[in-house]
Amino acid sequence: MAGRDPRALFPPDLARLKVVEQQLNALLIEVRTLIAEARRDQRLAATEHRAVPEVEWRIQYGIGAVRRPVMVHTGDCSMGMARSRPASREQAVQALTQGVEACAICRADSGLGVLEA
Repeated sequence: MAGRDPRALFPPDLARLKVVEQQLNALLIEVRTLIAEARRDQRLAATEHRAVPEVEWRIQYGIGAVRRPVMVHTGDCSMGMARSRPASREQAVQALTQGVEACAICRADSGLGVLEA
């Protein structure tokens, strides 16, 4: 397009120039909407990347003032969500070796390699 007169792209009369203006305004609105959606998607993607780290093990605690450990669960066990906290592998193994029960559903003891004889 170098060397061409940009006016040659448009009609010469006012009525048709107004139509082109309306079309360009509509296109600009659409482009701005797409930009806003792309920014939103970018923010959502960035938020997903900062998701909470996956929990491999959970220790469930009892009710009361003492709140002793009562059960060891795998991190994705649906039974282990109430009154539980994330635990490291070492903490989960230690709890099992100290007599804390393993969940019968998720079998955390099997996953940790700590099975009763």
